[in-house]
Amino acid sequence: MGNKRLAINLISNIVSFIIQLAISFLITPIIVSKVGDAAFGFVGLANNFVSYATILTIIINSMASRFITVALVNKEYEKANKFYSSVFIVNVVLSAIILLSSIAFVANISSLLDVPDNLLFDVQLTFILSFINLALSLINTVFNVAAFAKNRVDQTAIRNIIGNIFRAILLIILFSLFNARIYYIIVASLLMSAYLIISNMRLSKKLVPELKISRNNFDLGSIIILSKSGIWNAINSLSKTLLTGLDLLISNIFIGADAMGILSIAKTIPNSIEGLLATFTNTFNPHFVLLYSQNKIKDLINEVNFSLKITAFIMLVPICEIIAFGPAFFKLWLPLKSDLEIQQLQILSILSLLPFIISSSNYTLTILDSVTNKLKRPVIATLIMSIMSSITTIVLLKCTDFGIYAVAGVSSIYWIVKVFFFNTINAAYNLNIKWNCFFNTFLKNLVLCFILTIIYLFISKYLIITSWISFICIGLLVGICGYIFMFLSLFNKEEKKKVLLKIKKRG
Repeated sequence: MGNKRLAINLISNIVSFIIQLAISFLITPIIVSKVGDAAFGFVGLANNFVSYATILTIIINSMASRFITVALVNKEYEKANKFYSSVFIVNVVLSAIILLSSIAFVANISSLLDVPDNLLFDVQLTFILSFINLALSLINTVFNVAAFAKNRVDQTAIRNIIGNIFRAILLIILFSLFNARIYYIIVASLLMSAYLIISNMRLSKKLVPELKISRNNFDLGSIIILSKSGIWNAINSLSKTLLTGLDLLISNIFIGADAMGILSIAKTIPNSIEGLLATFTNTFNPHFVLLYSQNKIKDLINEVNFSLKITAFIMLVPICEIIAFGPAFFKLWLPLKSDLEIQQLQILSILSLLPFIISSSNYTLTILDSVTNKLKRPVIATLIMSIMSSITTIVLLKCTDFGIYAVAGVSSIYWIVKVFFFNTINAAYNLNIKWNCFFNTFLKNLVLCFILTIIYLFISKYLIITSWISFICIGLLVGICGYIFMFLSLFNKEEKKKVLLKIKKRG
């Protein structure tokens, strides 16, 4: 039942992600062609600023699902309700604080950032709507706990699918009937967030009727417990922001709005890869928490190793295709760009993508930090790397002509070092097992990725892609071959039988 539920969760989340990704790819060329690179860059920058504000909220929210789930598993309903109500009330207060603070920021945005005069109003509206959307998302956070606790994240994914379809229809209407504006994207997301709050509230009542929001259940002690654990996640998020989340802001301040726009376009695919990795994290997380709370450590180790293979199997094939066939994609996606601009986008895209080649091979290991509530080591490691990365980037921008390539490349190099030399060993320490327990699977994933990339690069030299039809057909063909190669090379005999048996049953 556990494996079946995991499969359902995984498939539903993939579908949700694909729809969201399709919307992004369809809207981006419209914005770039009608309002320019700089305008598109401000959409990404607004999202980055929202992520900066989110760091404060992580202190309370990052560990809420874990503590509420453990309380429910142990049938400590009063304790679960204290966590549940306390998180909701604190999120409402935080939403109000963030909104008030954002007004002052948006009012002075032209003195803080490089904003072209013709985009000032659109940028201001984009930022303020983004912060309103953050407030709604915060309120919605607590209602996602029920699906997590019952290992029914597929239900959350289904609602995300419906919401994204609604968002896509709204965006098509707005961009078809009115002059293009960058804030349309945020308006559509805002309405989607409102829908998700209503639907997830109903889902929460259905899945976990024991959980109820009440002012009487507000408990300062519960907030302190969550904060003690969540503070490390918040610092970790801050560190990741310093490491990879300041790219657009640094580009805007040190190089200019146009350079920021180019980098934002180049990061579209890497950001999508990161989003898909996060989707997988949400899929495995509930199952890991349940196994750990039941003290089934051997089962947890087996599931973690299998998750490494599953994540690599799904993620590495499209990543290898992006590296090999990226120039053809950019030419079709942004036909107005020159060959020189296409080359620049491809280089920046690969530089931004490099960390996720490594991360895709061991990303689920990072889940164990929160599952075991051992957050101090990874936070300190990420913080050190992020500070070094920020300093190195600024020095290179001041002292060399690397420009935008320094912004994209330096953070990637530091991230690779951290993932390769720290994450795999730290995960083993979290479970008090041998330090190299996960290394065999991790290194095997990397070797297969390298081999597949070389094969794809060789093939790309002999293929001429001139249309979306040829691109899709070739992509599907080499993708299928890549998945067959990964399936045969990655899984052992028992795992192959297990996977094939599940496919046969579902068919």
